Amino acid sequence: FVTVDAVVIQSGHVLLIQRRARPGKGLWALPGGFVNQDETLRDAVIRELREETRIKIPAPVLQGSIIKTQVFDHPDRSSRGRTITHAYLIELKPDAHGLPKVKGSDDAQAAHWTPLSALDPEHLFEDHYHIINALIG
Repeated sequence: FVTVDAVVIQSGHVLLIQRRARPGKGLWALPGGFVNQDETLRDAVIRELREETRIKIPAPVLQGSIIKTQVFDHPDRSSRGRTITHAYLIELKPDAHGLPKVKGSDDAQAAHWTPLSALDPEHLFEDHYHIINALIG
């Protein structure tokens, strides 16, 4: 399987979704999912991010905010079987209006901005804590 994950950072917070279904139902995760046959990886990560969080930022702004990408391909990284994910670090500029409004949708029962200092690996899906740390250092 080929998937994408969005690590969206703004003002010391990371955007997470709460998984609606198994595996990992109820755990917090990065917005992301499977790549469609007719799309690029970059298009897939923006589509999944917007579908799952309803973030009110135009797709071109999100695309232009990608500052880093990394592949995570450990054979045992997912309980779903061999799954290779392409993670994208999207850094949004601080805004006087605060963090963008988000709402869980599609595969997400909730979406929430979490302070990076409050991340708890016990409540995060599979290797998503590791992905966040690898991309932001």
